[in-house]
Amino acid sequence: MKSPAKLALPSACKLLAVLNMLPQTVLTGLLALCSVSLTSAWVIPQSVLGNDANPPDSSSVDEDALARPSWFTSALMARRMLALSSSGVIATVFPDSIPPSARTPSTVAGLPIGLREYIADCDGSLPDELSHGGNGDPTILALRVATTFKNIGAGSNLSLEVDWWDHLADAGPVYPGLPDSPAALPRITLFGYLETLPELSDSASATLEKCFLRSHPDAKAWLPGVPGAPHASFWARLVVTQAYWIGGFGDVQQIGWMNVTEWKGIRRRSSLDGVGDGRGWEDVRLPGEKGKQ
Repeated sequence: MKSPAKLALPSACKLLAVLNMLPQTVLTGLLALCSVSLTSAWVIPQSVLGNDANPPDSSSVDEDALARPSWFTSALMARRMLALSSSGVIATVFPDSIPPSARTPSTVAGLPIGLREYIADCDGSLPDELSHGGNGDPTILALRVATTFKNIGAGSNLSLEVDWWDHLADAGPVYPGLPDSPAALPRITLFGYLETLPELSDSASATLEKCFLRSHPDAKAWLPGVPGAPHASFWARLVVTQAYWIGGFGDVQQIGWMNVTEWKGIRRRSSLDGVGDGRGWEDVRLPGEKGKQ
């Protein structure tokens, strides 16, 4: 394998050193640069980027050795954050071709857009034959007129970002030596696909609506099937296939891809057999939380 082509900097540096045309401090830096092989592209060493591979069994991580929560504890925190969140930003992409009749500028074709949407952790409220067992697939009230769902209907991929940044005032300075910092608070991006829920019976609809309206009482005006609603809507859920977690600053929190089996195996009061250490998302607290929810 041929070595990468070197740039002409080494010879130039030696010439400048001989002529003493630059201050000594600058020359010292240039000469140090000359001692390494330079290529036509700068590459960030893997030792700097770290290894973000998903741990095969996050429950086995030694929390004391890492000085940060284990990956399973982080998954519990993420599931708790989803359960306590009423909205998130859904990112989609505009179609590659936008019809001239559309009100959308043709110049945004193929570009991404992120819009905040109503969500709720209501999967456990669905009938047994439809429920995913409360496995962390968020319920979404989708408006047919909304750009988010038009893009998804046109074939766009999607992701959902949920964060804890609105709780900064309660969380305080969660990182020693720094003032209050939103960057020190957790956030998660969920990847997957939107699944439209089938038509529900009256009793199933009432149960789902009760759960969703606890977080969004105003949504009563545009629930599916409401007479005179300003917009047509439908129930859907995001079926999660991957989850990327940023717990805060990396030396005290985990950052990276979560174990999806653990994500889907966590429940409110416990976890499924063989998942983590058996705890549920009620067994953890997020920064700034007070008491039980």
